[in-house]
Parts: sequence; structure tokens; C-alpha cells
Amino acid sequence: MKKYMDSPMFRILVFLALFGFSIGLFDNYRIMWMDANGLSPTTISHIISISSLVTILCLFFFTFKVSTDQLHKGIIVTLALTLVTGLLLVLLNGTANDFWIKFLMLFNMAFTQLILSSIYPLMMNMQRDDIIYTKKGLVESLSNKLGFLIVSILLGKTLFSMTIDYNSCLILSLLFTFVGFIVLLCTHVETKKEEQQLKIKEAVKYFNKNKVFYLYFVVSIVGSICWGTVLGMPMLTLTENLHFSSMTASFIILGMGIISNLLSMVVVKYLNFKNDYINLFFKYGARGIFYFLTLITGNPLFLIMTIIYLLLTDCLYNFLFGGFFINNIDEKYSLFMTVLKYCTSLIGDAIGVFICGLTFHLPIRWMVFPTCIIFIIHITLSCILIKKKKELVTRKA
Repeated sequence: MKKYMDSPMFRILVFLALFGFSIGLFDNYRIMWMDANGLSPTTISHIISISSLVTILCLFFFTFKVSTDQLHKGIIVTLALTLVTGLLLVLLNGTANDFWIKFLMLFNMAFTQLILSSIYPLMMNMQRDDIIYTKKGLVESLSNKLGFLIVSILLGKTLFSMTIDYNSCLILSLLFTFVGFIVLLCTHVETKKEEQQLKIKEAVKYFNKNKVFYLYFVVSIVGSICWGTVLGMPMLTLTENLHFSSMTASFIILGMGIISNLLSMVVVKYLNFKNDYINLFFKYGARGIFYFLTLITGNPLFLIMTIIYLLLTDCLYNFLFGGFFINNIDEKYSLFMTVLKYCTSLIGDAIGVFICGLTFHLPIRWMVFPTCIIFIIHITLSCILIKKKKELVTRKA
């Protein structure tokens, strides 16, 4: 056991488990915390959108300006800033100080996303293989869901004479973040000899020669916009628009997330069709049917079915485009490709959440109207990308 405890990689996984758990404790209730502090859905959507854009700028700075041997220190500093902003938000709870709540929440969210996106590059700097990537994803996902499950059960209950509310979730999250901070601070990361940093001009030149990657990024952005327009603020949509209790909404999101993870294993083994158009239908095409049914009928039941299907298919067929294009890029640009993919998803999420905030108080029919338009664009571009993918496979054969 001591051998594992002394291993830097093991300690980073322990940190990831603690940090993932802390995110699960509060992240899904972050929107509800802001709502309880008097922020409107539109304002909340703006905060989420801007925080995503701040994360993107920081990510590009980390990618091009911060060398991998400095990444460990950068994450520690970002963790410290996360703790400070989180603690200030705890103190501001219930004060109606809108400006500072919005300002601090914006950066607190950005810091959290930045830490999550920077951990894998740090691990890659120590060891590069598929097992590490799998362990990272598994630890992060399981710990996040465990934290969400525990707090979903505790919310509204009295524990040690204290009623667990949204601010309590934030306090608990900060406690586990602090423990994770100590673990990472005490972890000595031995980095490999510094490789030549990636140059922007070289990267642009490579992608200009392989323009299919641009189309892949556009499809990623449009797909994320489509998702965010409906599910940009899931807890708020389920509680305010569909009138579920916080606990019921929590169990819907958590339950569908767990089932989606389990179904993804079944899909990879048994339902991975050789025809990508069939895979595309089950991942996105069926979503479109629910979008248009909701638009035509304006029935809340179809919106509930849409949200459930979106949550169920979140992890399904993720290999449809991502796996192929990430595995078919020059190894020199693989990490940069991963960063770009994450950034395009954030851009799409930011735009989608912004639209979600604008349409939040409209009748259900008009809530999904923008989604239907974006869906048509997304499915068209996806079909073109599948065609390009086939051409690449044929060319390499």
C-alpha cells in the first residue's frame, strides 16, 4: 500500500477523486444557489456563458505559454483561487450583493473547469497510455456521481442541528476541495525533459492542410449549442418550468447519467453499427424527433421526454466522431487537438446556455424552437462529416 501512496500518479488520482467528489456535491446545485440568491435565469445563463469563455482563454494560455513542468504549480494556484472565491461566496450568501456574487461565481466556475481540463495534460506529462486516460475518466465520473448522490439524499435534511441547504453544499464542496488541495500540494511531480512547446503557426499550418478537422470542430460547436439550448440549466428547467422538486430533479439527472454510462458499455460492445448514419440516428436523430414533437404540441410531457433522452444518450456513441479524428491526427498535435475539442465544446455550451436563458420564460413550444433550427444545421453538418470520414478511411486503405 505504501508503494501506491508514494506514487505521484496515485496521489493525483486521489486528488481527482476528492475534487470530483467536491464538484458532485455542489456543481449541480450551483444554479439553484444563484437562483436562491435572487439572480434571474437570464443572468445565471450569462454567468455560465462568460465563465466558459474565460476558461477557454485560460486554457489557450496554459497550452501555449505555460510549460508542462510548470503545470503542477499552475493547478495549485488555480485551486487556491477556487477556495478563496468559494469561501467568499459562502460569506455572501443571502446578502443580496448581486455584483460580487456574479463576479466571484463567474471566476469560481471558470477555475473549476480549468482545473479539470488541466489534470490530464499533467498526467500525460508523467505517463502516456490509454490506461491512464481510462482511469482518469473513471475516477472523475464515479466520484462526481457519488458526491451528487450523497448531497441529493442529504438536501433538506437536518444533520448535527444544521439543515443542509444549497450553501451547505458549497461549504461541503470547499472542504473536500481543500483536502484535495493539500494532497496535490504534497505531491512531488517529476516531469520529463521539456519538449519543444507547440507553436501556433505550425499548428495552424497543419490544420490548414487537414481542413476536415475544422469541420469536426464546427460540428462539435453546433452540437454543444443544441445541447445547451435545452439543457443549459437542467436543475432550473426541471424545478421551475416542469415543477419537479429539487430532490426529484436531482435523481432524474443522476439516474439518467448512471444509466447513460452503463448503456455506453453496451453500445460499444453490441450496438456499434458499421453504418455511421445508423449510429448518428440513435445519438442525434432521435433527439430531433423529440425536439419537433415538443415544438408541435407544446406539451410539457414531450419536454420531459426530450430531457430524459438527452441525458440517456449523453455518453452513447461519443466515439462516432471524437475517437476517429483524435486517433488520426499527427501525434505532435494530439494534446492540442484534445484542448481544441474541449474549447469548442465550451464555446458551444456558452452559446447554448445564453440562448437557454433568453428563452427560459417563454412557452415550452418556443423554448425548443431555436433548438429545432440548430438541430437541422447540426444533423446536416454531421452527415457531411461522416462522408468526409469515409473518404479518409478509403484513402488510407
